[in-house]
Amino acid sequence: YPIYQKGNPQLRIFLPNFWMKLVKTQHKLPSNVVQFHCSMEMTKYDIRNYLEKIYKVKTVDVRTRIKLGRFKRAADGGYIVKDDDIKVAYAIL
Repeated sequence: YPIYQKGNPQLRIFLPNFWMKLVKTQHKLPSNVVQFHCSMEMTKYDIRNYLEKIYKVKTVDVRTRIKLGRFKRAADGGYIVKDDDIKVAYAIL
């Protein structure tokens, strides 16, 4: 940042356009593994940097998979509707 700007403007904070949601696992996982749902655009490196830079959590490894959305038949017609896919990330702390 420059030392002085005319008019004393506010400092800008830039946040990522990604999101992550901590979820409870359906299956038993080791105590050092945490499961997240995250945006589809995130890579393993983005997830690791997100956790380390924003939340200051050191990670050993990050593994990801894409969970297929559910197919269901619409109530009013014969067509099929598909839910959105979800990227699931497992962070090993």
